[in-house]
Amino acid sequence: MEKSEQTQSYSWILGIDVSKQSIDTCLIRSLDGQIFENKFNNNASGFRQLKQWCKQQQCECDATTLCCMEHTGLYTRLLVHYLVSREVAIWLESSLQIKRSQGLLRGKSDRIDAQRIARYAHVFQNKANVLEISTLTLEKLKDLQSNRKRLLTALQMLRTSTEELKQFDSSTGKLIDQTNREAVRGLEKSLEKVDDQILKFISEDESLKQKYDLMLSIKGVGKVLAAMLLVYTHGFNRLADGRKLACYSGVAPFVYESGSSIRGRTGVSKFANGDLKKVLHMAAISSAHHNPELKEYYERKVKEGKNKMSVINAVRNKLLHRIVAVVNRGTPYTPELKNS
Repeated sequence: MEKSEQTQSYSWILGIDVSKQSIDTCLIRSLDGQIFENKFNNNASGFRQLKQWCKQQQCECDATTLCCMEHTGLYTRLLVHYLVSREVAIWLESSLQIKRSQGLLRGKSDRIDAQRIARYAHVFQNKANVLEISTLTLEKLKDLQSNRKRLLTALQMLRTSTEELKQFDSSTGKLIDQTNREAVRGLEKSLEKVDDQILKFISEDESLKQKYDLMLSIKGVGKVLAAMLLVYTHGFNRLADGRKLACYSGVAPFVYESGSSIRGRTGVSKFANGDLKKVLHMAAISSAHHNPELKEYYERKVKEGKNKMSVINAVRNKLLHRIVAVVNRGTPYTPELKNS
């Protein structure tokens, strides 16, 4: 998620422990450290009650308030949207970071956890990573990409099973193919709508659209890969380094050796984002055939006797480093000029 470090001081600190059904709140007045506590339902009605309760304590629940909570995925989503609409500064912190900052802990309850979150935010508010508006767009993009993956999986299952059946039972295979034709067309149309919606959300955010267009300036980088990178790098506010992004994508080579007896092959780590790696792999293959620079590189290395998959992996790395470079630089990619 896109974040920015804040140095301002807040009049109010709101710590919230979020569960599926309820939210436990601890409000700290920065002026004197006084604490107020309450509990509300985790729904729109509960959020309105939270706002009214804050107002009773002289807190307007606006830009003067820093709200800190642990990231619990869907459980925090509605609350975050509501508070962002009121311009409250939102800080989603990892539970491990909060626990480590407080040493040995005794006792646990939702109420106690809300206190600990509030006290943590009160002490470290100058280091708060506050969510920016692009967070909500990236959140929607992530949901759409998950849906896109499900649609592709369904399409692949239908197509693969039908083609396999045709090989061994042609008549039944054709019958199944005709039966599934309407379903396949429906899935294809849904996939088109998802892709259109992804582009629409990106276009509505100036910062994301600029980075998206910069990535597309590199031949071989397509719309799917560019959108995925925006989501997984949180708008390039994380992993904005070629080596780190390559590690995350599972394409950074690592040496496997120890002492004088172990000499394994250099390889990539299996701890990686598999979905991103698959799309990046297809982009690298396309680049090796259609991007003049990378095509020349690929053919030269293969002629030198390099393993084809190793060269493709090198192409994947080159693509990622070029992507990071154009985004950080803020200018489109310019092909390297060959000396005549």
